[in-house]
Amino acid sequence: MAPLRELATMLRELQAEYGRHVRAAGNEPRLLAAVLFLATFVGIRIVTHAIRGGIGPHFNVEPGGIHVHHMIPGLLLLLLSGLLDLSGRAMLARSALFGVGAALVLDEFALILNLADVYWQPQGRESIDAVVIMAAVLIIIGLGAGFWRAALSVAARYLGRRAAMR
Repeated sequence: MAPLRELATMLRELQAEYGRHVRAAGNEPRLLAAVLFLATFVGIRIVTHAIRGGIGPHFNVEPGGIHVHHMIPGLLLLLLSGLLDLSGRAMLARSALFGVGAALVLDEFALILNLADVYWQPQGRESIDAVVIMAAVLIIIGLGAGFWRAALSVAARYLGRRAAMR
């Protein structure tokens, strides 16, 4: 089998396993939260670096001269997500609000932990560590154990065929 055809076969098998273990198992909202969590974290890091570097428009929010850290809208989104959860409705909206809100809050985890604005200090690394841990947990839960087992099985079959061809 040609390498591209084998790769296409493997991707079709992974897509089928995704449908079986993620979509059918109801894990897509969790995966949505994970994707939006990571996208928000990357986006907010790009914006904060641009602000610090004087690039583009100034996005800092400072009503009355008080700097509003982005954990504040993050906390509001998490609270709204929780309120929607209590209603038992709008699963995708709750997942989206949770993912974005959690990223905004955890990006400022070091500030919360140190009770000081250490975003650009060495202690700011604590925020990155918190985000990496949360992202890993969200992705593992979002895809589910069944998908991970099936994906490893598909990859092993694909790699086994590739090794047998040599």
